[in-house]
Amino acid sequence: MDIQKLWMVAEEAWSALAEQFEPVAEQMCAQHDMEGRTFGLLLSVLTFEPEDTTPGHLMVRGPYTSADEFLNRLQGAADQGFLIEIAQGRYRLSDEGRKCTHNIADEIRRVMAKVDPLPLEDSGRLAELLDRLVQSCMNTPPPPNPWSINLSYKLMPHLNPPMPFIEQAFSCLSAYRDDSHLAAWRRSGLSAIALESLTLLWRGETTSLAGLYNKLFQRGHSLGIYQGALQELGNRGLVAGSDQAIRVTRAGKGFRNKIEADTDKYFYLPWSCLKESEMSEMLALLTRMRDGLK
Repeated sequence: MDIQKLWMVAEEAWSALAEQFEPVAEQMCAQHDMEGRTFGLLLSVLTFEPEDTTPGHLMVRGPYTSADEFLNRLQGAADQGFLIEIAQGRYRLSDEGRKCTHNIADEIRRVMAKVDPLPLEDSGRLAELLDRLVQSCMNTPPPPNPWSINLSYKLMPHLNPPMPFIEQAFSCLSAYRDDSHLAAWRRSGLSAIALESLTLLWRGETTSLAGLYNKLFQRGHSLGIYQGALQELGNRGLVAGSDQAIRVTRAGKGFRNKIEADTDKYFYLPWSCLKESEMSEMLALLTRMRDGLK
């Protein structure tokens, strides 16, 4: 079984499901005068409990975004009454924030259950297989450290109805891929901003400093920060050229390819918990789910 193909179809099924519930999520957020990004932030705060949430917590999984940007988002949610600032830079859900978060999540999950295209027995079987995979990821010895997946698993609903459980299992697997990517990157010693800059250049999404900044300004970093990241990459021989015409060197391509290969190695190791026949079964169920939702 081609495991990468299996994950690709899982992502396609997840995307098809999202198309069904995202309009409802947007409507629910609008009713609470809340941006969708704020709802995602409140879910993150919920997973960090019983700890308070700080920009540092959010930067573990989102290392490319500045601490100031995360602080602005947290304070913005506090200004709306969804969070309470317990101490400087430390936040918790307010009663209103907790109520809104659960109400929106519950409504979204009702929609998921309603649009399930599979017979109950089949979607239940898919949930069972995905749960075994998620458990295997959480219990596989590092690397990676299963930090993100453990947080995501805190939001796991009951097994029945199966579709909300399936959706959260997808989220858990995506979190484990983030864990795997972080483990593959951090051992290189490259800074987070330099890595993201290299990634965009490696993908061919831009070839200049101005292009990098235009694509990433929402991270909350200044143009000078990205100029420093390019200098870091240049000092390691990973990129060359001027700020107006940057190219990834052979060493840079090899470096970025190695991070991708290590990410895959870590991410797919726990999938050995499934037999070949079970992977084939999962692929068939995911394909039917994806096609049925479309």
